[in-house]
Amino acid sequence: MSNVELIKKFYHAFKNNDQETYLALCDENIEWQLADGMPNGGKFVGKDAVFNEYFPKMLSNFKEFHAIPENISNMKDHIMVTGKYHGISNTGKSFDVSFSHVYHIQDNKIVQFRQFTDTDRIQESLN
Repeated sequence: MSNVELIKKFYHAFKNNDQETYLALCDENIEWQLADGMPNGGKFVGKDAVFNEYFPKMLSNFKEFHAIPENISNMKDHIMVTGKYHGISNTGKSFDVSFSHVYHIQDNKIVQFRQFTDTDRIQESLN
């Protein structure tokens, strides 16, 4: 599978809560680095830290939270995805915010994720 196909499969599996598939696409020691100011953000290392610590805590702030990829660019062992976050916080405020995600892939596994987004707009929805 190409790196672009791997990332498309990752987004599809995550959207559909297909944990077995999206976990299989990630390295055991994946590094997940969030933009400064992302709710419950920071840097997380390992599948357990990313998917059992970060995501449940972050998503608990929202009634809905969607990452909608719009463009996927192949850069050899890196893939850049641009798109929009759409969500509704627990306070009932909605947001649409652009993002860039950069994935590093080795041996058909995601080894690193880096997020770039306007966290201020996401934080504003929490108040």
